[in-house]
Amino acid sequence: MPIKQYPSQSPSICRDRVFRISVLLLAITASQFSYAQSIAEQKPISDPVVDYMNAIDNVEAEYSAYSTELSDLYLGLGKSLYSREEYENARKAFQRGMQIERVNYGLDSLSQAPYLVSIADTESYLGNWDESQKALENLYTINTKAYGSKDVRMLPVLDQLLDWYMDSYKERTPRGGYSNLVISERIAARMYDIINTDMPLDDPEAPDRYRRLGYLQYFIANHIKQHGEPSESGLSISMAGSSGRPSDATTSHMHFRRGKLALEKVIESLVEQPDSTAIDHALAIAELGDWYLVFGQRSSATQAYQLASDVLDTTEDPAQARAELFDAPRMIEFSMNKGSQATQADEIEDAQLELSMMISTYGVPNDIEVANPPESFTDKELSDLRKDVRSKRFRPKLVNGLAADAPYSMTYNQPTPQG
Repeated sequence: MPIKQYPSQSPSICRDRVFRISVLLLAITASQFSYAQSIAEQKPISDPVVDYMNAIDNVEAEYSAYSTELSDLYLGLGKSLYSREEYENARKAFQRGMQIERVNYGLDSLSQAPYLVSIADTESYLGNWDESQKALENLYTINTKAYGSKDVRMLPVLDQLLDWYMDSYKERTPRGGYSNLVISERIAARMYDIINTDMPLDDPEAPDRYRRLGYLQYFIANHIKQHGEPSESGLSISMAGSSGRPSDATTSHMHFRRGKLALEKVIESLVEQPDSTAIDHALAIAELGDWYLVFGQRSSATQAYQLASDVLDTTEDPAQARAELFDAPRMIEFSMNKGSQATQADEIEDAQLELSMMISTYGVPNDIEVANPPESFTDKELSDLRKDVRSKRFRPKLVNGLAADAPYSMTYNQPTPQG
């Protein structure tokens, strides 16, 4: 049979046909996508609480009321309820999940940890701070039974406990916040004992751990300075091993001394770090000088700053190193937040006012002025701002290792007028 011949087509006709087919395919695809999207929009949004409850019912029906799979489901249910601020029901879910863990793995099982922390969070939102403390004490107890109270493996759980009490501090009244600080110092004392005994100074974690324990002492001292110390309460455990409630006359010095010991350990541990530099050592010594300064030990602060400057003699360019580190004042902040200290660049974020001032040789801000204040800025607001800024202390400019007066500029959030 002869092959049927088709008339040849020009390239332009072929291109036109391909184009029409492509458009048709795109139209079909778009139609299918639109239909699928329409179906998806008609489908009801899944409710995680209902999903968890249905899953729990299914597992209980197929296995038992204490099936190991149930504990994770109750944890997820509790977190979903917690996110909805249904704290009573969330607490019940966490407690049920923990009960299942205990039935399956024992009363002292470490698998209870996430449930205990969740219970502590929930109780705090319900205002049951004592119950939160009981849950966290239980967390500490089961870990000590597993590892021993002075085992280095206790450090992660002690970190978790310290974070919890410091994070929730701001949610409490001054009296309640003080209770958090009392417990935080007990935790810090336990951490200090472990670090001092079982963590070598050349451990990479050592400098930051000692530094944070030192900062806690400033946090406590600052709270007492602002709010006073409840007469029936006391800081019963110190990092130096002493106990008993201190007198009001010695409270500030006690926290100064404890923090100083910790910051001296920072310097010792940095010296032992294989990768640390002279600049790292100088900054740590200058930080100890800052500690002396904020506690009014001006002569000791001057000596520390001089030593920090001398340490930079071992760098390749001592003059440049001194200029970079000490040519301008720096606000002193002993932050409990993990990671590096806030830098001056952090001050710019969300700031509204440009301030200028002179920083004295003792780190005191003077002649505080607002550049181009808004028209709505009142004399009362200016007074409150100056009062707040004067309460801060700055590492002064260093010239040949000695403090010198220097101008300083910073940005500052417009304060809310105080009553």
